[in-house]
Amino acid sequence: MNFYRTSKHGISSHVYARILLKLKLTFIILTTVILQVSATGYAQITLKEKEAPLEQIIQKIRKQSGYDFFYNAGILARAMPVTLDVQNASVEEVLELCFRDQPLSYRIEQKTIVLQSAEFRMLVNRMLMITGKVLDETGKPIPGASVRVKGANTKAVATNSEGQFRIVADPEKDVLLISYIGYKTQEIRLKGNQSQILVRMEVSETAMKDVVITGMMTRKKTSFTGATASFSGDELKMLGNQNIIQSLKTLDPSFIQIENNALGSNPNVLPTIELRGQTSISTEGLRDQFSSDPNQPLFILDGFESSLRTIIDLDMNTVASITILKDASSTAIYGSRASNGVIVIETKKPEPGKIRFSYTSDLRVEMPDLSSYNMMNAAEKLRFEKLAGRYKERNSSVDQQIRLDSLYSARLQEVEKGVNTYWLNKPIQTGFSQRHSVNASGGDQALRYDIGANIRKNNATMIGSKRDDWGANVNLSYRSGIFNISNRVYVNGSEGADSPYGKFSEWVGTNPYYRYMGSSQRYLEVVPSASYNAEGVDSHKNERIVNPAYNAGLNSFNKSSSFNVQNNFQLTADFTKSLRLQLNAQIVKNTSDSTVFVSPLNSEYENETDPTLRGSYKYQKKGELNYTINASLTYAKVFRQLHSLTAYLRTEVAQNNKNLNGYDALGFPNASNGNPAFAYGYDLGSNPNAANSLSRRNSIVASVNYSYDQRYNVDLNLNVDGSTAFGSENRYAPYYSGGLSWNINRERFMKHLTWLNGLRLRGNIGLTGNQNFGNVSQSVYKYYSSINSSGQGVSLAALGAPGLKWQKTLQTSLGLDAVLFNSKLNLQFNAYRKYTDPLVVAVTLPSSTGLYNFPFNAGVSTVKGIESTISFSPIRKPGHMVWTLGATGAMATQKYSEFNNKLTSLNTELSESNALVRYRDGYSVNDIWAVPSLGIDPGTGREVFLKKDGQQTFVYSTDDQVVVGNSRPKAEGVFSSTFYYKGFTAGIFIRYIFGRDQFNEALYAKVENISYESIRTNQDKRALYDRWQQPGDVSQFKGISISATTPKSSRFVQKENSFSGESLNLGYEIKGRRWLDHAYLSALNITAYSNDLFYTSTIRRERGINYPFARSVSMSIRATFK
Repeated sequence: MNFYRTSKHGISSHVYARILLKLKLTFIILTTVILQVSATGYAQITLKEKEAPLEQIIQKIRKQSGYDFFYNAGILARAMPVTLDVQNASVEEVLELCFRDQPLSYRIEQKTIVLQSAEFRMLVNRMLMITGKVLDETGKPIPGASVRVKGANTKAVATNSEGQFRIVADPEKDVLLISYIGYKTQEIRLKGNQSQILVRMEVSETAMKDVVITGMMTRKKTSFTGATASFSGDELKMLGNQNIIQSLKTLDPSFIQIENNALGSNPNVLPTIELRGQTSISTEGLRDQFSSDPNQPLFILDGFESSLRTIIDLDMNTVASITILKDASSTAIYGSRASNGVIVIETKKPEPGKIRFSYTSDLRVEMPDLSSYNMMNAAEKLRFEKLAGRYKERNSSVDQQIRLDSLYSARLQEVEKGVNTYWLNKPIQTGFSQRHSVNASGGDQALRYDIGANIRKNNATMIGSKRDDWGANVNLSYRSGIFNISNRVYVNGSEGADSPYGKFSEWVGTNPYYRYMGSSQRYLEVVPSASYNAEGVDSHKNERIVNPAYNAGLNSFNKSSSFNVQNNFQLTADFTKSLRLQLNAQIVKNTSDSTVFVSPLNSEYENETDPTLRGSYKYQKKGELNYTINASLTYAKVFRQLHSLTAYLRTEVAQNNKNLNGYDALGFPNASNGNPAFAYGYDLGSNPNAANSLSRRNSIVASVNYSYDQRYNVDLNLNVDGSTAFGSENRYAPYYSGGLSWNINRERFMKHLTWLNGLRLRGNIGLTGNQNFGNVSQSVYKYYSSINSSGQGVSLAALGAPGLKWQKTLQTSLGLDAVLFNSKLNLQFNAYRKYTDPLVVAVTLPSSTGLYNFPFNAGVSTVKGIESTISFSPIRKPGHMVWTLGATGAMATQKYSEFNNKLTSLNTELSESNALVRYRDGYSVNDIWAVPSLGIDPGTGREVFLKKDGQQTFVYSTDDQVVVGNSRPKAEGVFSSTFYYKGFTAGIFIRYIFGRDQFNEALYAKVENISYESIRTNQDKRALYDRWQQPGDVSQFKGISISATTPKSSRFVQKENSFSGESLNLGYEIKGRRWLDHAYLSALNITAYSNDLFYTSTIRRERGINYPFARSVSMSIRATFK
């Protein structure tokens, strides 16, 4: 056993000995160092020189003293010769003699002597370390704000998570510039020896609008020559919380959402969008299973192309800004994809600071709008049927007349008992939608992060109709030296379902004298065989009136789902303040599927006698794998504070690989629940199908912007695009633009106009393209699925056009921007012309060719239009009270030319199908074609037509068809009024449409053209009250009849002027309250909305034929935690 001595403090003798030894060694080393330094400090120098160069003296001092010298060799050129005679002098004494009359100074730092010019020494003596703090308008610190010295070449510093900064500056003359996105740039002039400052930032209403985000680069708006419109995420959210598209159509007059009168507010249907008119002829022959609307604008999300569905499903709370690029100067960089305009969406980026949490709840209630329907009640419908001869025997059969009288009596008894079912409200409900979003962000100057997730449940206005979606994103940003790396991952999915209640029109047409029986009863009524068909012949079978609720109670379904993953990577290298290299890469994986099952018990199979043909199942699955890689180089430099030059060069490659597969099954047992395993077989003549589409494109983009004194600006853009979408003989095509702008307000002769804050003229011309088509240039083959001893064969399904030319649009644009009276009045006017030559069209081929259609180039389209945006603020005190009145407007016309009868077969098809559209030289796609009508002859009740030669006739002829109207409005826009007062906001936005011609389908199909078959369904009240009845009656409609048919004529074309309430909102932002601190909140925002709250029109037509439109009331609550 070993024993150790321990001190009274508990330290063993061994440890104590080691500590003592270390102390001794440390003392010896320190003593040696101090003696050495002392010896060196008191080094003795002996020199005797006359008119010797200073550099020679320095070398001798270095050799005798052991000191090192640090200096710029250039400063010794101004040194005076030195004469001195010293013996055993110290280093300090010798230096004082050498530099007494020199234009240089020195300082000693340990064993190094630093030489510098005397002027620099004076400047350094004045420089101080300035510290400060940057706060927002509520007193909260702003992390990530930029602080720099005005006019200096020194690098800017950024505030930390507490809003603090440190920067070296001259307090006697320097001015600090503090800037942050969304706030006005502050200039702080330092005073005397001031070393600490406090900066309170002011919110800027125009900060986001001072730049143009093109999706490739960010440019100053004052030097840009294109027509654009920019909106912040808050502006979008101010109008509503449904989706981006619904808000954007209200904010800009050029962005038009075409009304879908058939599908109304169906959440599973994508809207049709136009930006400055149409550049393409949209026919089915130009589309395949994978292509989109050829007139749809290009969507760019965080620098990469995106789909309309992705944009609609995007969580509005993540959007930072949206920029609409309208003309050639702003869109030519996108080349062959830019003719329809470009919508650029930027999501919020991570900001430095301590971790911040936010939660947003968007709640929405939708109420079906049935105000446009004017249907008969039970008594009216029965009376109408009586007048129309529905209960009159046509073949003089007494027995059958007795049956008809009995049928009428039975229905009359029901009406007298009070039966008057309002069928329109049976398949609908009050819809409810809720979206919940959470977000966490933070980081430091090196690493930042932003993580978010959202989920939405959307039960729409038709029972069983829904679209639920969810999403998540992770955004990481890392900065080190000149490099900045960011990576954003999106993951989202959706589930949708159509209503099992079928088309809304089936419920509208159900007669109100039938009782509502729920879904258990298959038929509303069984009519004995006294019924006759349209030719008046006894059908010899009972007529069964199907209960629409019965089909809704079956287990049929129509559902879809999707899952998408997207990764965006970006690497930025700022080699200098003027030179930037950027690398971007994106990969996207999308999958979607749809399943439609119709129960074998559905009334659709009412007359099907073969049980193996009742019931159907359709399944289709789509997949998509896309990648995009691009690299760009940006050079930006300001010369002599007058000349600003920005040059941009970029190359990009992309590939889209799309596929689908599916099958149609037919025949199911009555008790089937939609499991395809129970199907009796495939649909007649069909087998499982599959398709694949591989497309590639590449491009080179060059862009140059020059600005002189911020007054005269020039933009030049060039894009060379290559794509497999067009023929192998025309694989590449160039696109270009050139633009000029003049900031008149910056001219010297305008400086004295203090009421003029901004005045800019701009104009540009350029060539852009459109490739939103299917693979029409390539031949498509399909495999035979039957067994063949010689091997599997193929057939030509679509004939390609290798010589197909690119569809190009020459765009010309002129514009004026003005800001007046201290920004109270803002004006923007644009005029444009889009000349597309050649068009790409597809016409149907004769069946003898074995092909459906063939694409080729034919014709020219010319779109001309003007648009304006005006806002005036009678009260404008930013941060306190602002009241703004606004108006937007747009007018456009379109004409076709140079078809030269190449589309005769297409126009013949349109005429035979009773369509209202024609493609002819000198006319528009919006023209409505019909035979002119002079109205109803009061004496006979017959319609009088006007022939092309001016003669009147009762005989209808398609040869007399002319243009009788145009469906594009003469003018369309929005009136608005917004108000802000100390955190309280309110706004109202009303859309107006003037001078639009509409073919009123309700008049054509539910007032006239009521046949023996269609009289079984309910009709418009005007069929009873407004029709001709006897000679002398002056009426718009012919007499009541169930045998006469009416052709389409100008009598059904009506001029429409309408107003609709697109948005009404009230909101309040709570900040700086003591109770918020107790709740760990920094801000609370509450906004209430009402969208589509009313619609009034000069004509009465049915809106929402197969799915009703809806009015909505919603609320958004956003809580930001500390």
